[in-house]
Amino acid sequence: MLGGQPLGDGRYSRAMTIDERLSTLDELWSIWAELGQAMTDEQWRRPTRLGDWDVRSLYSHAAWWPTGLSMLVDSVRDAEPTHPTAVALLRDFNAPDGIANTLRDAVAADARENAVKHSTEQLVEWFAGTGPRAIATARRLGPVVIDYFGVALLRLDEAAGIGVLEATVHLLDLHRALDRPPEVPAAGLTQTAAILAEMAPPVEFIEVATGRSASGLFPVLS
Repeated sequence: MLGGQPLGDGRYSRAMTIDERLSTLDELWSIWAELGQAMTDEQWRRPTRLGDWDVRSLYSHAAWWPTGLSMLVDSVRDAEPTHPTAVALLRDFNAPDGIANTLRDAVAADARENAVKHSTEQLVEWFAGTGPRAIATARRLGPVVIDYFGVALLRLDEAAGIGVLEATVHLLDLHRALDRPPEVPAAGLTQTAAILAEMAPPVEFIEVATGRSASGLFPVLS
């Protein structure tokens, strides 16, 4: 559907196979692991552009995803997805009454608590060990339907797309906090940009992107 409504046909989010998405995720998580192993105590304490999160809180939030994937690969369901694509689920999450908004404070608090609760070695291990093991399992499973943390049923390849988006967006946050150039793998940027573009109503997106409108379209993701 055109006009001011999203197309919702998954044209971008279905462009990548599960193996391609998992390879991108593996590359992104290896960068997170390398940065975690190399950061100094001063860098871990640096502020970020995400409210009162310091780098350690940001890292602990991002490190939840490798653990999350290890849970998802153990939650295969013989059922149809409740959401056909990652985009469809993210639209629901980011609606005014969606969990991205209603649970924002709780997520922020969890990140701060986990930053204190877990050692640097534990945080890095989630990216260096837990994540790669979960990716290997996901490759064997293929695009099965999984229980997405009790809030939806989603294909595993679509869930991996959300993982790519999370790892990419927060890697940019981390680079900015560390005063590093935003050197993110091209595949991560491409897949993330595609998901975000599909979340937006197409006419508004085109007109804002081409300077023809000052509509308050963005952000499409909280």
